[in-house]
Amino acid sequence: MNKPTIKEVEEWVKKLYDTCEETITPAERAEQRKYAIMVQRPQDKKFLVKMLDESSQIRDSKKLAMRIKTLIDQYGVPKFLNKRDTFLFQIYQQFGYFFWPIAIPIIKKRLRMDTSRVIIDAARPNLTKHLATRFDQKIGQNVNLLGEVVLGNQEADKRYYGYLEALKEPDINYISVKISGIYAQTHALNYEESFPELIRRMSELYQAAIDNPYVDEYGKKRAKFINLDMEEYKDAHLTLRLFKEVLSKPEFLNYSAGIVVQSYLPDAWDFQTELLEFAKERCSRGGAPIKMRVVKGCNLEMETVVASLRGWENPVRPDKTEVDANYLHIIERGLLPENSKYLHVGMASHNLYTISYAYLLTQKYGTPKETFCFEMLEGMADHVWRAQSKLGNHVILYTPVVKDEHFLNAVSYLVRRMDENTAPDNFLTHSFNLQPGTETWDFLKKQFEDAYAIKDKIPHTPHRTQNRLEPYKPVPPMDEMKNEPDTDFDRECNQEWQRQIFKKWKKTAADTPYIIPTQIGDKEVTNDKRHKYYDRCQDDEIEICEMSQASAEQVREIVRIADEDAGGWRKKDIEERHRIMYDAANRLGEMRGDLIGCMCAITGKTVVEGDVEVSEGIDYCRFYTTTMKKFLKLSDVDIKAKGTILVISPWNFPCAIPVGGIVAGLAAGNTVILKPATVAAPVAWLFAKAFWDAGVPREALQIIITDREALNTLTTAPEIKHIILTGGTETAQAITRNNPLTPLSAETGGKNVMIITASADRDHAIMNACTSAFGNAGQKCSACSLLLVERSVYNSEEFKTKLIDCATSLKVGSVWDAGNIVGPMITNKNEKLLHALEHLEPGESWLVAPRFVDKKRYILAPTIKWGVKPGSYSFRTELFGPMLSVCPFDTLDEAISLVNGLDYGLTSGIQSLDEKEQKKWKNSIMAGNLYINRGITGAIVNRQPFGGMKLSAFGGGIKAGGPNYCSLFTYITDKPGSKTDYKKSYREAWEAEFAHARDWNKCFGEQNAFRYLPLKGGMALRLFKGDSDEAARMIALAAATAGTPLTISFDPTDDRTQSLAQTGATLKKESLGDFLTDMPRYERIRTCSADIPKEMYQRAADTNKYIATAPPVKDGRVELIHYIKEQSISFEYHRYGSISEVPPVE
Repeated sequence: MNKPTIKEVEEWVKKLYDTCEETITPAERAEQRKYAIMVQRPQDKKFLVKMLDESSQIRDSKKLAMRIKTLIDQYGVPKFLNKRDTFLFQIYQQFGYFFWPIAIPIIKKRLRMDTSRVIIDAARPNLTKHLATRFDQKIGQNVNLLGEVVLGNQEADKRYYGYLEALKEPDINYISVKISGIYAQTHALNYEESFPELIRRMSELYQAAIDNPYVDEYGKKRAKFINLDMEEYKDAHLTLRLFKEVLSKPEFLNYSAGIVVQSYLPDAWDFQTELLEFAKERCSRGGAPIKMRVVKGCNLEMETVVASLRGWENPVRPDKTEVDANYLHIIERGLLPENSKYLHVGMASHNLYTISYAYLLTQKYGTPKETFCFEMLEGMADHVWRAQSKLGNHVILYTPVVKDEHFLNAVSYLVRRMDENTAPDNFLTHSFNLQPGTETWDFLKKQFEDAYAIKDKIPHTPHRTQNRLEPYKPVPPMDEMKNEPDTDFDRECNQEWQRQIFKKWKKTAADTPYIIPTQIGDKEVTNDKRHKYYDRCQDDEIEICEMSQASAEQVREIVRIADEDAGGWRKKDIEERHRIMYDAANRLGEMRGDLIGCMCAITGKTVVEGDVEVSEGIDYCRFYTTTMKKFLKLSDVDIKAKGTILVISPWNFPCAIPVGGIVAGLAAGNTVILKPATVAAPVAWLFAKAFWDAGVPREALQIIITDREALNTLTTAPEIKHIILTGGTETAQAITRNNPLTPLSAETGGKNVMIITASADRDHAIMNACTSAFGNAGQKCSACSLLLVERSVYNSEEFKTKLIDCATSLKVGSVWDAGNIVGPMITNKNEKLLHALEHLEPGESWLVAPRFVDKKRYILAPTIKWGVKPGSYSFRTELFGPMLSVCPFDTLDEAISLVNGLDYGLTSGIQSLDEKEQKKWKNSIMAGNLYINRGITGAIVNRQPFGGMKLSAFGGGIKAGGPNYCSLFTYITDKPGSKTDYKKSYREAWEAEFAHARDWNKCFGEQNAFRYLPLKGGMALRLFKGDSDEAARMIALAAATAGTPLTISFDPTDDRTQSLAQTGATLKKESLGDFLTDMPRYERIRTCSADIPKEMYQRAADTNKYIATAPPVKDGRVELIHYIKEQSISFEYHRYGSISEVPPVE
């Protein structure tokens, strides 16, 4: 069939434009002028978006008043305002904000009034009047019932029953439904539970539409229409599957319903094909036609955020031209009469060119009028729909409806629409005061012509194609590490892959437990003493495997083998180590399924939690040799491996953390002994094969478990040159006090706190708190176990209700049900947790009471203790389980003080939209990993290098997964006869590496800053006879360059007062005994060598202090590391995917 030419489209656009001009009202003209000014002044748009957003989120009127003043100060009074409003804002800026009890209600009322054309009041009789007016105008209304954010089952049920009630209203005949709005548990791996429930709920809605018919304009009774909305890509295939499944039921054969297809997805063409086939088959059986509502898509930014953060392909088309072309291509096929009579077409667009092309297609095709319609947004360019109606087109308006008490929850819709409709390439952006013959007119014409030119050529292959059922694609060695993507479980093929994992790894009583030997170099020995592993998620005693435990004698042999390095690992150059580590990464990728299955069976990890661990392990393999290569390029230093590194890893991350420790040691050229947590050790035995098969000699990597006596032999062996520990604070203290001479790098405990201020997005904050508190059953060292809530929020019944709904809606149970979010704990004998569960201190109560869901009491449902007071047991103790303690505060200063008053400083978070609060918090909190407006768990290699402060870390303040970590496991000295000018080198290195925060990843919508901080608690340099003044001067300059206060201590018999007077450091003559007494005063200790009195090491161990004993070097890139600590700050700055501005990295 003939299709419209560009010339024909241009002629019809002018006709449509002229008709629009005839129908536009003075008020709409004024609104257009306002938008035209706003588009030209980005700061005005930023102000309006932020004011709308924050007015909806900040319920504390006094705080909101100050925020609005701050926004006016920051962006100025918007130029699009009329004279009266401009004057009022100026008055408000000067002194009106002082009268916030009067001003804020007026502002909120005005916002509601100004948006009343876009978001319709659901209250009767206002809604009755609106719907009646549109009915009389013969304009359809697709009612979208907006409400509160769905955090859990309670709100989803409320929404669902709200839809059922709406269908009983005689004047509501068409509604839109989102699956996320009617059921809270729609995540991909919960398919087996969620899909039947969604079928049941959609069936009830369709039946209600049939049982409550409306009377059309001709007096005929008709079933009401339900349109199933598409949302984010993750739900697209599920939504289509649901639509077809429900409409395939015999009782709905004669019922007509609709579904959205988003043209910004390449998948849209296949969706349309599938719908056409379904519609034709259905009609061939005498059934009713169905409808496809074609939209361009409004979640583009959010899809880009998700893809960027997860490392997945962006599912949307790359640019607007392709999106427009796809839209044209889809409606060309859809409007063919032989298709539209089965699959009706609703064309949603405000673009005059798109509308004109669609209209001309219907004329050329002879498409029956009853099989298509044009759709637009209520309140957006109303003169366009009036013009269409005047020209004889059937129009349906997508109409958001909300009750006044929930209006503020609808602002997210407003923000997205405003951002979309004022985007640089959006038609509406250029339509304000549009006139033919202008540059803007030509721009829009060219935009259409570009889309028209490629509409028949664009590919329709979906972008997101990850398939775990296919062989892993190896990644070749490279010098720029890219993070490994996690599994996209929204894809059906990956859900099938997950089912295959369970089939292999869920053991039964009929399975014979396998035996894991003790490894001694290249030999394997099966010992009589073995640890048995049972499945915590099955009521029956199902043994999975047994692992041999090494004796003290075998440990000594293992240490000897590692020390001798018969496999020659230390002789391999960095390029060879780099190649082998990449090979190991690829092998880990190949065994991803088995590693996940092993973690599920052995440690009770959920599939999703296990999956991200494998990705992290792969990242470590690719990252550490990359960073090591950079150090080895330094020209005037010698770098050599320390020798043998002992890695002691935890049970809660049985794959990622031990892999990270292994690779750090190997990358630096050391041999490694891994002593994994006994309860998780089979996972280590499995992944070790990836390293051995990649070319790491078995003598260079040995995996053992031991009893306590043999472990002591291991940790005190003189051949061990450095210990890497991830475990409890008490364990770290015991190791270092028992063997103070061996350097220890440890990530230990954490009492991690999230602060929610009155300036927070409360719904988002609740989601982040629950995810952080209850993921991995609360057994992450980074988990949120304490929630500090500003009192106005704390006292809100709505906040409490939503927190309960979110926490109690998380699915809890066996990991063998992949839909469960919270699985078993590693032990049912966690005494600290049990004490907190069994005792309530004065003022405490259960917001969500403890509940074990299994007979063995391994699986604890999310638990929330309310009214916890500072200093109480639950406030200060790391509990390591799915229990969240909630405590109120009155000021942010108080909250910061409470956080910093804890012994730990691992992760910390704040939920606030106020930039001043964010900045104050991040520059005050003493924690290694900070998170703003997102969860406080889930650090990713090189994105959020991980490690804490205070008792959460032992060692030199250098983070795992960061650029400096591998250097800890080497000796770095100046080359003999070094000519480096250390004064110049320190200055240049500081500026190049240390002075400025950086975001290497540049993720869309999330900033991940890495920065170096001075040691505010100060450093003490203890000098001994034989230490040169020049070495002391180097150290003093390095400390001064880093901004770390330095005290130089020396014995009265070795007076350096005059020789070091010009260093700028505090000089202190004192005996070694006096120095040891004062050691706890300093944040870190420095010496010129490791040859220092043993009592100094012992004192450091007893007081949890780190001594930097490396001889000072002239290269600033190396030396300055001793005088700083590292901090990672992750900041989610997008709002609903929308980005008004990117914050500075600082």
